[in-house]
Amino acid sequence: MKTFITMHALIEYKGKYLILQRANDRSNPGYWNCVTGHIKEKENVEETALREVKEETNLDGEIIKIGEPLIHYNRNQRWIILSYLIKVSDISNLRIDIRELQDYKWIEKDSDMVSKYKGFEETLKVLGIL
Repeated sequence: MKTFITMHALIEYKGKYLILQRANDRSNPGYWNCVTGHIKEKENVEETALREVKEETNLDGEIIKIGEPLIHYNRNQRWIILSYLIKVSDISNLRIDIRELQDYKWIEKDSDMVSKYKGFEETLKVLGIL
């Protein structure tokens, strides 16, 4: 079984959370989730979280919480997902990376979108938001 380690970075601004829609030419096209990314060689996961937030949204933030790891099994694959809550204080520079994403929304934790997208919901749960 192959094992992959990935990271979720949930961006919070004034009690709302950023949800991003994957571009149609990417894996899981149209799927909504928080910032996601793979860890580069010799990079720690905290660096990955902040780098991916910058790359995907052009925002700078601060890690304020780390969730317990999630483990998903998919066919012959095991995915270990490490989740981070990133607080941002300024969203004036928000620009999504259109090579990876096609849309974004700021939502509250009780939004219908949370339960519709299980990966996003799980991230909120492990970060203690739900």
